[in-house]
Amino acid sequence: MHFDLAIIGYGPVGAAAANIFAAKDFNIIVIEPKKEIWDIPRAVHFDGQVQRIFQSMGIFDQIEKIIDPIMGINFINRSGKNLLSVGFEDHPKLNGYFEGVMFNQPKFEEILRTNALKYNNIQFELGSYVSSLEALDDINNFEVINNSTNEKSNFSSTYLIGSDGADSFVRKSLGIKMHDYNCDQDWVVVDYLVDDRYEILDKSRYQICDYKRPTTLLPITDNHVRWEFKINPDDDVDKLESEENIRNFMSPHMWRINPDIDVNSGKLIRSSKYTFHGLLVDQFREKNSFLIGDAAHQTPPFLGQGLCQGIKDAHNLCWKLAGVRDGNFNKKILDSFNDERKEVNDFMIRTAIKQGDVIGSQDRLKAFFRDMFFMFAKKFPKALSALKFQYSWKFHQGIMDNELYPNEINGVIIPQPDIDIRLDGKQFDQFIGESFALIIFNEKQSLIKDLSAIEAIKFYKNNIYVLDDNHPFMSDGKLASWASLNNVSAVIIRPDKHVYGCCDSEDMLQKVENLTKKLHNDLKI
Repeated sequence: MHFDLAIIGYGPVGAAAANIFAAKDFNIIVIEPKKEIWDIPRAVHFDGQVQRIFQSMGIFDQIEKIIDPIMGINFINRSGKNLLSVGFEDHPKLNGYFEGVMFNQPKFEEILRTNALKYNNIQFELGSYVSSLEALDDINNFEVINNSTNEKSNFSSTYLIGSDGADSFVRKSLGIKMHDYNCDQDWVVVDYLVDDRYEILDKSRYQICDYKRPTTLLPITDNHVRWEFKINPDDDVDKLESEENIRNFMSPHMWRINPDIDVNSGKLIRSSKYTFHGLLVDQFREKNSFLIGDAAHQTPPFLGQGLCQGIKDAHNLCWKLAGVRDGNFNKKILDSFNDERKEVNDFMIRTAIKQGDVIGSQDRLKAFFRDMFFMFAKKFPKALSALKFQYSWKFHQGIMDNELYPNEINGVIIPQPDIDIRLDGKQFDQFIGESFALIIFNEKQSLIKDLSAIEAIKFYKNNIYVLDDNHPFMSDGKLASWASLNNVSAVIIRPDKHVYGCCDSEDMLQKVENLTKKLHNDLKI
């Protein structure tokens, strides 16, 4: 049997991919050895861009019920003194959402799987695994074996996605190597349920900067708290994950959850030793096969971006594959998936490693200077500009303008106005739609007539918008401020809401025509 797309691996990234691609009418087969969702939480963090993807998938109203925003972060020294506190309540919501929220992974996967069942164009082969894979130029052939019956079936697909985790069979079958950032760190990760008798009084994150035992305390949702303890060379490995040992680690900091809490209360649902890695594939694509999520990149958890970037992998790939399938784009556009996702994930891994080196330093001198900086920033808030809590995840190579009118926002996702602002019942992203769009700022509506005289403008198929100061999507000032700050009068937005290119007001019509012709050439239609 032949499919448009095979998705190998049905964890959260594979399940997100199944939903995203099914909505674009791909005929899909999903193959996963496990039938059930693993009921232990692993990933715990979404950023604003991923919530925006959930909005595009039409599931954010369900996601909203299982998330809690991170209200801030507290840096504490080994003596328990507060070095610095940063509140996130007033941080700009550039994507329309809190930039950091916590969630329960099993509940998230349940939402994805339930939503995927509504698509008649997905065939599920759960409880089965891929035993062999042949990736050819225009087709993928693979054998699937049922775990229970050992029955073998042969399938083929035009495209194939490996979302089968860190030990990816697909990656190994394709012969794709990984770059090792040599940043291995051993930590114990603990999931702890606070007894219902005690309320978690502070939803902020605590980073205990103790050079003898770096520790993270992170409330998730409901009564779930995630702890991370760095492992020392002299720790007794045999006793490391024992409840007695873990409660001893937790004891000095339990009062931060609630001053009245009994340190012996609550339930440990997991305590596991992990070695945090930094790994990135040499290439995301081999012929018509692609890697996403942990199959393509593994990162220390200090930015909470592993799952986020996996979902962004799928979102980036989908509009490109759909365009190639529909004959709108040349197949060479698929090379940009590798260029864009490799650059972003390389930045993500390197940044996570740097952050881990700061908060997890066990060098006494480095820890001293770190603590001094935090105390200085506490007294002089302008110094906080050196600390980043939001990232644009900009790429510099791919489907974007690097030649005509370079601008720092090219390759960055456009801000989304407040999600409560709607036009024709649609939020900004859905109003703009999922094709290339041209947005003009602060010009007369009559400009559309001038634009229509340009032959190349037909490319947008009337997906052109003039946003003046009275437009609803300008009412919260977010887009107006962004356009003014970056000297933008016209901007071309990709289907994934990243900026292809932009220009100022001088000779704008000519510049828009030049950008559109370049885009047309980049897509090689």
